[in-house]
Amino acid sequence: MSSPAKPSSIDAIVAAAHELKIRRLAGVVREAPAGKRRNKRKTSGTVSCKVQLTREECRKLAKLKKHLAKSGVSTGKQALVRAGLLLLVELDRTDLKSAIRDVIAPERPMDKSA
Repeated sequence: MSSPAKPSSIDAIVAAAHELKIRRLAGVVREAPAGKRRNKRKTSGTVSCKVQLTREECRKLAKLKKHLAKSGVSTGKQALVRAGLLLLVELDRTDLKSAIRDVIAPERPMDKSA
């Protein structure tokens, strides 16, 4: 029997995705009235960012995506990564350092005998 994921973790992802959507909608720039022309600058646009993942990390994203779909939340891998980023931003320093240590292999000590 496989143990279901903690409901609190699913709720946290759903809440983070909702928060992201609210922030994106709040950043929408309204067009100026027809009489006034403004410089067209993108102030809150999206930026393309490529991220390399291991096969295992990609499998985990796909598994999480399927698990959320079973719970009624349809989302893409990009949204999952962005929701994870929102959750990481809210962590305190010690928890963030612990999470980073789990991802990044510790550096090997330099051999001083050589």
